[in-house]
Amino acid sequence: IKYGFMQQALLFTNCRCKEACVSPILGTCGAEPVEPASSSSRSFVQNALRKNTQNPHGFQARKATATKVEDDVGYNLLFENALEEFANRSMTTKGAFPEYVKGDFVIPSIGQFDMGDRKFVGFLDCFGKMQRFRIDGTRVDATYRMMETKFFNNSVQARTISNGLLFFETDPPRENPWFLGPINNMPPFAPNDNTYVNTIKVGKDMLSLTDSYTMMVVDPESMRVTGTKVFEDDLEGLVCYTGSAHPLRNPKTGEWLDFVGNADLLSETTSVTCFALADASPNTRRKISDVVMDTAPYMHSFGVTENYMVLPRMPVKFSAQEVATKPMAAAFQEVGLTEAGPGNAFHLVPLNGSSGFIRTLPVDDPLWYVHTVNSYENATGIIIDLTTTAQNPFASDLTLAAARNKRIRDQGATGGKNLVRRYVLPWDTAAAITSEVLSDPHAATDFPTINSNYKSQKHCFYWAVEWFAESDSYASMAIVKHDVCSGAEKRSWSRKGWYPSEATMVASDRDGAAEDEGVLLFTALDGSTDQTFLIGLDAKTMEVIAEVGPFPRIAFTTHGAFYPSQDSEA
Repeated sequence: IKYGFMQQALLFTNCRCKEACVSPILGTCGAEPVEPASSSSRSFVQNALRKNTQNPHGFQARKATATKVEDDVGYNLLFENALEEFANRSMTTKGAFPEYVKGDFVIPSIGQFDMGDRKFVGFLDCFGKMQRFRIDGTRVDATYRMMETKFFNNSVQARTISNGLLFFETDPPRENPWFLGPINNMPPFAPNDNTYVNTIKVGKDMLSLTDSYTMMVVDPESMRVTGTKVFEDDLEGLVCYTGSAHPLRNPKTGEWLDFVGNADLLSETTSVTCFALADASPNTRRKISDVVMDTAPYMHSFGVTENYMVLPRMPVKFSAQEVATKPMAAAFQEVGLTEAGPGNAFHLVPLNGSSGFIRTLPVDDPLWYVHTVNSYENATGIIIDLTTTAQNPFASDLTLAAARNKRIRDQGATGGKNLVRRYVLPWDTAAAITSEVLSDPHAATDFPTINSNYKSQKHCFYWAVEWFAESDSYASMAIVKHDVCSGAEKRSWSRKGWYPSEATMVASDRDGAAEDEGVLLFTALDGSTDQTFLIGLDAKTMEVIAEVGPFPRIAFTTHGAFYPSQDSEA
């Protein structure tokens, strides 16, 4: 997969309306063409709620509220072109960020929805952009930069959307040479490097990631793409097709952990190669283990515990044969479940390279998920918290055209809202997996974050984005805090007509700091003014401690990351 924005498809594709099922996350794209930019479920929720009928976390039923058009004022601006670029635009904050929040907050986004005479049809396909906010007390310097990948630069040069793998073909369709056909969109004929989903730092390199084996190198000072990350190993096979946009640290060694998927063109068998990548050897991935699966999986995120990688396998397969001849939407196919098996299961991969094992789920409990909140071990088993969807996320119409109707967007709740669900995998393989819902069943919850010091350990708090937060309008959004240990009432931040990004939790560096002691960083679009702000919340109280803006609008964002000043200056 050349991009990793698939998680947005997974998040909000849960409507089963009289109209075609769509992804209600989207708004209207910019209708006017622009000049080329310069180079400078069915039953899952019922099952989940049935398994959680005691409602241990005490969420109160919500009275139905009428949806009003003004509830969504400016929401569609998240899906219009945001082409402005600049470097180190300085502004003074209201309030002040604490000293431990001195550094760079980097958040990718969609930047451009069209090029010349062609428009993207699928919202997964648009050109990526990078934003960096350099924070120092009461001063913030902002840098916006389009991602000048080969795909983008080729498109600028051609003055139209160039060749490359897309989830949906453009409007009007692109033309391929007669002797290549759709293969013209595959490597080596196309770069497929539009990797705008997440960032990490490995050694001195900042890398931008997607659900692919391709990683792009980004200059952390200028935020320009400088090239493709080249690894000095042989982990990528002839048909290397996937990875995860959410690598995690090994809690013992500090190495980054991720995987690549190598498919077989002549069969459906796939080898998922799990690897470690160390800051001291940033160009060589160390293989941990090969996990052989009967069909090619798609796993946007995964879990890591003290001793295991936890790979959640959805009952979906990726067909390399289909993608060679059709748009990528046709390549994701649901696996029909007739009995419990490895196609709907958790694959446990020991970090020491020894043989792993599989914990399967019942046929009537398909594992549809998007993001991993956290995973850890205790005396009785492995716990993994996931943001889950109500149905096969690939069964929906993921086009921009289908998403431009507010009524359909708001009807997304009819198929079941996205829920945070805890799975407990007992060490005793004869014992069944159990689960419970950890989020408000009256709202949709995703884009989770926790205190990074508690990753792969037992945690009590998670923070997330919430939709349908205060009304039956999907665009009613909030940043929420959940206490999964005491079951205390959730806390939240919201403003009417404001649309927040995912929050990043920056933990306090104070000795003995509590788990929820820190700052939440996120951007938010003020829909009424078409302007974006950077906001810092006290992670404990959810009150604003610092705010800065306005900045030019940032379109729909993906996953942010904070790099402390010592990392930023490295």
